Amino acid sequence: MRVLLISPEFPETFWSLRHAIKFLGVKAVGPPLALLTVAAMLPSDWDKKLVDLNVEPLTDEHLAGCDLAFVSAMTIQSASADAVIRRCRALGVKVCAGGVHFSTPGTRFEPVEHLFIGEVEETMPVFLADLAQGKALPEYRASRFPAIAASPVPAWELLDRSRYMNMMVQVCRGCPHDCDFCHVIVLYGRKPRYKEPGQILAELQGLYEAGWRRDITFADDNFICHHGKAKDILRELARWQAEHRYPFHFVAQVSLEVVDDPELLPLMAQAGFVGLFLGIETPDPASLKECNKRQNLNRDLVEAVRTIQAQGMEVSGGFIVGFDSDSPNIFDRQADFIEKAAIPTAMINLLTAPPDTRLYRRLESEGRLLWDSDGDTTMNAGALNFMPTMGRERLLEGYKALLGRLFDPEPFYRRILAFLEHYRPNSVLPARFPRHRELVAVLKIVIGLGLKEPGRRAFWSFLGRLLWRNPMHFPIGITIAAAGLHYRMITHRFCELPGEPAFSMTAAGPNPA
Repeated sequence: MRVLLISPEFPETFWSLRHAIKFLGVKAVGPPLALLTVAAMLPSDWDKKLVDLNVEPLTDEHLAGCDLAFVSAMTIQSASADAVIRRCRALGVKVCAGGVHFSTPGTRFEPVEHLFIGEVEETMPVFLADLAQGKALPEYRASRFPAIAASPVPAWELLDRSRYMNMMVQVCRGCPHDCDFCHVIVLYGRKPRYKEPGQILAELQGLYEAGWRRDITFADDNFICHHGKAKDILRELARWQAEHRYPFHFVAQVSLEVVDDPELLPLMAQAGFVGLFLGIETPDPASLKECNKRQNLNRDLVEAVRTIQAQGMEVSGGFIVGFDSDSPNIFDRQADFIEKAAIPTAMINLLTAPPDTRLYRRLESEGRLLWDSDGDTTMNAGALNFMPTMGRERLLEGYKALLGRLFDPEPFYRRILAFLEHYRPNSVLPARFPRHRELVAVLKIVIGLGLKEPGRRAFWSFLGRLLWRNPMHFPIGITIAAAGLHYRMITHRFCELPGEPAFSMTAAGPNPA
């Protein structure tokens, strides 16, 4: 059996970092972990090839003689996924489709021969048995949330790692919180399910033996959703990292409760974590109550951020505007908070109501969902899919102004310098001497930002202050500056569009199967 595993293309978003990673000579931030995991579930004697449209085009040669194509996509990849399916159909290639996009209720997509709804650890073996008997079904639906101890080590051998900035590892699925806008608990449930520490070490060992020596992102929606299990994993990670002389730097997404457990942050530092993404959402307590983000209430949010920064981890923050409780000054309040907390990487999103969430059901009952000509919500386009209390025009106008305030060169560079004042490097990690590739990347960044891009005067001022005040932080400072170029270009593109966005500004990268 000859199969293709096809990852559809992501449009440009904040997360794609396309205009920044060009300095590193790579094509994408991270690989399609879902497809690599699925590939490891397929029979070992099958001829398998991965085609990631984010790093290479899909050609007729790829599809020639192919028996099956496996496609996994998130909603933001829907246009590319549909194009892939149509192309497979035209060439007589049967398609197996799964992932977030195909599992979301009410989502429209091109018809496929075999549809997988939900997680595939238990449905894939059934499909393979049916296929061997010539009676594969049109649909396979997961009846429960499976134990991810059954999830195999991804098929890293299919991947050209030189094309990616980071590798990805998954530790857990599910989240115990009940934020009303969150699709995670719809897709993966509220009971956290973790891999065993040995599974995770096996995945890291596979990457290590393949020669990977750079960053690894934990593809979890909340790495610490079960503190005890997270700490067991962290202890094993710290031991493995020390034995291997810390070949990896880790990044993860966590809830703000990470600062409440006195053991968690020190353990993360010992394991080699250098960055955390936090769903802060808003500094407005009324809006936090509205969306049931109670884990962020009754705490000093700025102090929480600085506690993490002092442990040697950069904080990236997720923020939302468009709650019913948001007053007209929410845009200034968001910017003031982000500047005070010194968060350079602030992902600002318009509130969206994903299908089956509590927010979606409430807005539907209030008659506030927006529908397109085909009778679907405008979510498929990544656009605002409900009528906000403050009005669409006011929300979009304020949103654009907020993005400009945060990502114009001068305020962005000021925020980097402010962050570096609070940041304390992780003392556990040994010094890394820059390799040739990294030195070339730095040179390209300096030339690009200092000579070719608008805002170059602000860049030279920033670079001088960085070298004068925090020369030891030059690597992280210049890296964030490069990311800022991407954020500005995406912001400018969005702000030039009339009306609402035609794409999601902050859609996340691919989640595992």
